[in-house]
Amino acid sequence: MKDKRPTKRFAAPARAGRPLRPQQLLILAYAAAVIVWLVYVLVGSAVMLNHKADGTMVTRTLTADDLEFESFVNYDDDEWHTAPVDEPGWYLSTDNDPHIIWRGEAWLETVELDAVHYLPSGSVALYYLRPGQTEYSETQKVFARVSGENQYTFDLGGLTVTGLRIDPDSVGGVPTRLDGVVLNPVQPWYLRFVPNGGQWLLLLFAPAVGAAFACLAVDVFRKK
Repeated sequence: MKDKRPTKRFAAPARAGRPLRPQQLLILAYAAAVIVWLVYVLVGSAVMLNHKADGTMVTRTLTADDLEFESFVNYDDDEWHTAPVDEPGWYLSTDNDPHIIWRGEAWLETVELDAVHYLPSGSVALYYLRPGQTEYSETQKVFARVSGENQYTFDLGGLTVTGLRIDPDSVGGVPTRLDGVVLNPVQPWYLRFVPNGGQWLLLLFAPAVGAAFACLAVDVFRKK
């Protein structure tokens, strides 16, 4: 007699080592990017605190007396030109490559230029020297971001410099009032966790590109 008891059906075991789906790879890539960014900020903060403790990182405001000017003329010393505003501190660029130079050694994260341009000045850039260097080069150049009214900030990321050169104008004949150059201006602590423009682009697109390459690699290995 045939046994009519119902038989149990067992599901096939899941395949071991099943590759991740593209969505999962993308989520993992962005999670890894966030972790790397947090580690980067925390390590940078520890290095900054160490430099503050040993006195190599200080906040200092440089005035005109602390700086050297190339291809600039002070309106107070020029009888042929009149400042656009009747107040001291105005300079006129005499060619298309004027320089503001500081000679000294310091550990810098950011530099802030406070200056008023009476005419459009073009790009504002900063060059720096590392220990042992004597010539400025394009490989050690930082463009400014406008961080406030008449305020330009250069992000150096934390390094020891032995000299700075600021190019505030890329055209000649621009009246400029220098209000000061601040080394390591005081900033709220939470801003350390906010990426700048280039870092935002890297954090947004690098994980997506990495996940795409990972998907391609998985497909190639599966077809072999």
